[in-house]
Amino acid sequence: MDNVMPQSAAPAADAPRCPELAARFEREALPFLDRLYAAAVQLTGDRAAAEHLVQDTCLRALEAFGAFTGDMGLKAWLFRVLADTALVSRGGRHRPPHRTASAGRSQAASPTIPALRTPAVQALSRLPDREVKAAIGQLPRKVAIVVHLADVEEFSYCEIAEILGVPLETVTSRLYHGRRQMLRLLTDAASRRGLLDPGPT
Repeated sequence: MDNVMPQSAAPAADAPRCPELAARFEREALPFLDRLYAAAVQLTGDRAAAEHLVQDTCLRALEAFGAFTGDMGLKAWLFRVLADTALVSRGGRHRPPHRTASAGRSQAASPTIPALRTPAVQALSRLPDREVKAAIGQLPRKVAIVVHLADVEEFSYCEIAEILGVPLETVTSRLYHGRRQMLRLLTDAASRRGLLDPGPT
């Protein structure tokens, strides 16, 4: 897989004060390592920086694991730690452990890629994963991570708002524009590969 975290970049096995907690963290959290790394690549745009970000994330998550309550689910919590660690590394501040103000609002009216069987949309399902990853990589970083969390990790809009610490409206806007740009990029890729159904002559 293109986004599998290198073994050399895995977090050091520095045991915390509680061996049972460390064992539980290893058992429950570390299976998400490759998925965190894939998201970190989208956050940073650089594989080496992504490796360091995941290492720092794992250390922070391990330190805080004893206080994890399970309210937002382990996967979402780990991704939030990842996003928060990226924010701090850029000179930002730690976010308070509360849900965003808009996180409880309905997603019913959120825009998505139109469910139309146009030639372009048909082509998307036939493109290899590497083309999709390459297209996501061409998006602006703030847009790419939202598209990745929604369409690769399948988080809800509200979960993404909570993970990234942004308003729900920001998630909706970035995802809408990101998906439109993805559709254009993937249409071009499908055309180059001859995957588009021929139109009427």
